[in-house]
Amino acid sequence: MRSIISLIALLALSACVTPAPDDGAMVPKQSATPAAQTTQTAAADTAAKDKAAAATDQAKPKDQIVITNDNPNISDTQDFAAVTARVTPEEDAARLKALRKEYKFIDTSQVKLPKTQDGVNVAKYALETTNKVGEKLYRRFNPLGVMSSQRCRSYSVPDEAQAAFLKAGGPKRDPLGLDPDGDGFACDWSPEFYRKMLRK
Repeated sequence: MRSIISLIALLALSACVTPAPDDGAMVPKQSATPAAQTTQTAAADTAAKDKAAAATDQAKPKDQIVITNDNPNISDTQDFAAVTARVTPEEDAARLKALRKEYKFIDTSQVKLPKTQDGVNVAKYALETTNKVGEKLYRRFNPLGVMSSQRCRSYSVPDEAQAAFLKAGGPKRDPLGLDPDGDGFACDWSPEFYRKMLRK
């Protein structure tokens, strides 16, 4: 009797056990349906793409201006084709005519030149003279002309030498020996720089 009961119990237990696959491998228990798995994978891919895009945005320099032919941030006033496309020759001529009406001409003879700290003004002196460099106007006694070139080296620029020359009594007198040729111009100083400014 006991053997019959044991046999029935054994059959009942065997009926409850899930049959194994043919190859003997164990099948893992699935926690979600295939549809739920697909949704989770898509969400993970989207999150990864968003993270990569954010990293790329941070790596890009901010306020970067890309130079192109049609960029409004770049002036095209040096581009002849671009300017002529929006401004006709007649409009340009009218604009130039209007600007010329606003010109103000100054009489340079009425301009008062300021004095320097030493009481002399080399620019004013240059405009008051008419002789050329090397053209002798004043008598000089300088048997040692070499001394003049040595003294000129003590001035950093020719304007300083001319100012010292004028302050010492030049152009009529030359106690410093800076104008050995008697043209009224010390060392390598020339009035042409200031004369040209007046002519302009």
